[in-house]
Amino acid sequence: MARARVLAGCLVIAGFGVAEAGGKTSKVTIETDPPGAKVYFGLKEDGEICTTPCTVDAPIGETPIIVEAASRRTIIENLVVPKKTARPMKVRYTLAPAVGTLIVEGGNGATIKIDDEDKGKAPGRVDGVAAGAHHIVVEKNGKPLYDDFLEIEAGHEATVTARTAAAEPPPPPRKRDPAISATTTTAAPAPAPRARRRGPSFAVTGTMDVGFRQFSYRNNTTPETQRDDQEGGQILAGPIVEVWPTTLLGLGILPGLALYGRFELGVNAQPVTVIDSTTGMKMQTSLTTAWRSLEVSLHQRWTIANTATLEIGAGYTDDRYQFNGASDEIALVPDASYKAVRVGVRASLLLGSLEPYVAAENRLVLSGGAMDKRYTLGTSVNGIHGALGAAVHLGHVEVRLEGGLTRYSWTFKPDTTDATKADGGTDTIESVTVALGYAY
Repeated sequence: MARARVLAGCLVIAGFGVAEAGGKTSKVTIETDPPGAKVYFGLKEDGEICTTPCTVDAPIGETPIIVEAASRRTIIENLVVPKKTARPMKVRYTLAPAVGTLIVEGGNGATIKIDDEDKGKAPGRVDGVAAGAHHIVVEKNGKPLYDDFLEIEAGHEATVTARTAAAEPPPPPRKRDPAISATTTTAAPAPAPRARRRGPSFAVTGTMDVGFRQFSYRNNTTPETQRDDQEGGQILAGPIVEVWPTTLLGLGILPGLALYGRFELGVNAQPVTVIDSTTGMKMQTSLTTAWRSLEVSLHQRWTIANTATLEIGAGYTDDRYQFNGASDEIALVPDASYKAVRVGVRASLLLGSLEPYVAAENRLVLSGGAMDKRYTLGTSVNGIHGALGAAVHLGHVEVRLEGGLTRYSWTFKPDTTDATKADGGTDTIESVTVALGYAY
């Protein structure tokens, strides 16, 4: 960063010497591969000009330009804008990946792993490692000879030394000419330098769901006391908070571990339509919806070769599909509150700023609410949930669109004295989710 500032300063001095006097400008279109790079004129401290692709008013003459993007090598040079052009000027910059090299010394025949991915045998050299913090493991016959987090700097080499036996003293650090490379030499069991933070520490998201519910009884023999139900267009809105504790505390372990909390309330009470399961006739009621949703979970996410992710999670959910209105009408409809333990998995692809994903989970229902109390001999219910969606990452900002389907399957055991009698039922909830979040 210091060298970049010095070079930028030199370009500023040089550029100011030849820039067109009078402050004249000309339209210039700036494109980059990949897009989304930040552009600066002069010094970065002067502020960002635009994010590519973009068209800006650039001073005529030579102007220092800095083009940078995450995980890419920064470009610093002079932008030359002629006095007159037949058409608007266009420039394009290709930002090479910011990569470094890992050198493993010792540990003959041991396996080198970077972020759980096999990279060959030790001793050896691994080129093209993405700049940033990585989990480095050198192991032989299941025994770790080196296991720690290490920072790989762009354009530099980092060296680790695997021990050959637990009793051997660590070798002295290997000296290298700093003008040739910036090398980190670590001898186990002496600890490697603490890795820098990876990924966000916390995120806050505002989310809105639009839900549609359909409850159908199976072998309903008392249609006069319980009816199938339809509810549509119910909007739930509320916050989502995620915290990555190990990243927040700078521990350098389990960077993908996150605590997740979500709470949503219904914001538009919707009318409720009931259906006679015998005749199929739909009837409007005076009831309105009163939905609510809560989730508290623990997630662990792994990134696979910077192209995909896999996440597993477990936690507690409380989804309430309840009603406002007269008690005699509420007795006819499936007033349910699903308190459940959820276990789920989520997989996604990393396509630049776009991240499409698919998710599935099983819900072990602990309580079904008022529906449990209608059958003397007991009930049982379990649920499943699936979702398909995509997230767009714009720096610290994330926009997400998702379609989801939740289904709860009931089994009822009525007694002859029960006012309601059915073998079971199916509760299906379809939803569309829009979310906007900020991660830091």
